[in-house]
Parts: sequence; C-alpha cells; structure tokens
Amino acid sequence: MIYTLTLNPALDHIILVDNEIELGVTNYYNEDYSVIGGKGINAAIILNNLNADVKAIGILGKSNQNMFLDKFKEIKLKNSFFINEGSTRVNYKIKNLKMKQETELNGLGFNAEQKNLDSIKDFFESNLKENDIVVLTGSIAKGITNDIYKVIGKIVKEKRSLLVCDCTKDLLTNVLEVKPYLIKPNLEEICATLKISFRDDFSLDEIKKLVNELKSMGAENVLLSMGSKGSMFFANNNDIYKVGVAKGKLVNSVGAGDSMLAGFVYGLHNNLSIEDTLKYAAASGGATAFTEWLANKEQIYSLVNQIEVNKI
Repeated sequence: MIYTLTLNPALDHIILVDNEIELGVTNYYNEDYSVIGGKGINAAIILNNLNADVKAIGILGKSNQNMFLDKFKEIKLKNSFFINEGSTRVNYKIKNLKMKQETELNGLGFNAEQKNLDSIKDFFESNLKENDIVVLTGSIAKGITNDIYKVIGKIVKEKRSLLVCDCTKDLLTNVLEVKPYLIKPNLEEICATLKISFRDDFSLDEIKKLVNELKSMGAENVLLSMGSKGSMFFANNNDIYKVGVAKGKLVNSVGAGDSMLAGFVYGLHNNLSIEDTLKYAAASGGATAFTEWLANKEQIYSLVNQIEVNKI
C-alpha cells in the first residue's frame, strides 16, 4: 500500500485572464474554476489514476470539507482525513497564459488541533506494514511543529516501510535525520535547505557537491527536479541519471512536481527498473503540465516512450 500525507491541503481557485491585472481598479476575467489541492492529495490522485493501491491521509477544515470528500468519492480515492475546526485554506491563482504570468494569493487556513496529529500518528502505527510506501510532502498547517515529518518518519522506519519526502528548509533538515529513501528537491529548495545563495548556473560538479551534502545529512536517493530542463536522479550507489522531458504545450504548472513524484513512486511500487521508473516520473509531471488539472492514465502513458533516460 502507498500512503500520502497532506498536512496543509488547499482549495485552488483558478482565474484565467487576458490582460495584466491592475491594482486599485476593477479587473475582468474570462474563466474560473476550483480544484482540490495539496501536494500529498495531488500525488495520491495521480497514483489512483494509474491504478496504484493508494490511500490519502491528512487533515481537512470542517467548514469546507465536502468539496474534498465529494471529489474523493467521485474518483474512488481511498482516504482517511481527520476533521479540524475552521476552514481548509483557499488559494487564488490568477493566470495569464498569453504573458506566461501567474499571480498567487495563498490562504493560511485552519490551526491544526493536537488530537488530529495524534490520530495521524496512531493511524500509521496501526496500519503500516513492511515495504509499504509513505509519501510525506508539502508544507504544514499552523499549529504543527517542523519536526512532524521526522516524528512520522521514525514510525515509518520502525515499520520497515519506505519513506519518500518532498519538503524543504527545516522540514527537510529534520526528516533527513531518519534517512528517507527518496527526496525530491529542486535547486532553489536545496539552496534554501543548505542556507546558501541560489544561482541558476550551477555546474554539474557543483550540483553533485550539493546533492552529496544532502546525502551526508541522511538522504539515500535524490530526484532533482529542474523544470523545463528535465531532472536528474542521484542513486544511493552513486549512479547518476539525466532524465529528459516530454513535448507539449504548458497549460498548468500546478501539481506537475507532485505528479512527477507520484510517477516515481508508481515505478517503485511496481518494482520497475530505475530507467522505467524515471520515465514514469517525467511522463507524469509532463502530462499534468499539459492539462488543466491532474493527468489521467492515458495522458501519462502517451508520454512515457518520449522520455529519454541516460546514465552519466
């Protein structure tokens, strides 16, 4: 079984505009739509679309929980969410596709209750089995300490399950202490975690040094996301793979990184070769980027054979 954890879910309200937004005046937009979000939820939906055995875990605000629960029921996604007083945060994303510009107004949402955090820990204590995969990903809600992934990671390790993480800064620094099987940062996130200045012209040798520092802190494998430049995979045996990208028109970058992680977990769960696993990761990320929300199975499958994976 694969479990994904979302401790700061969101309702994303997407607003599509033709013209640049001006502050202090009335603006008009063409279309809008709302989707449920949160990195762990996104990953779970992609895995569910790929027919993987997955369950989404997390916390939802009481006042707007039904948008999530109704969608989970519609897409037949197994889930165990604990209900918190207040509202799940709402994010407004204003997109101008002509200008390739996106403006975000992100909400803060509920203050997490300790009883729900205790229930999540109890859930993992009671349900995890050897070789299950647990995906800890994204930010955390107010009221949650930044060692929460380390606390849950210890449970995962004790149960001899695989720990996969996509987080940054103190969340990542702390969880590295329990030696996660995989982390998926980008270069900006690595720099933020290591507290160094970000540049967009790191050489391969410099990137290797940064990744090796993360490994010395506890990461076993590192999947480095590089956006339109593809990705790189740094294995625990020191093998390095360069992964290409699929061709298509960018429609929505939200969820592409979560989909990439889900594609990797799908390959891991199905014991695919590392090359095929990386193809599914890149195809899943690309397919989501080319659609309005999250990619379906057919969209992902159609891109797998486009992806080039080369050992370097």
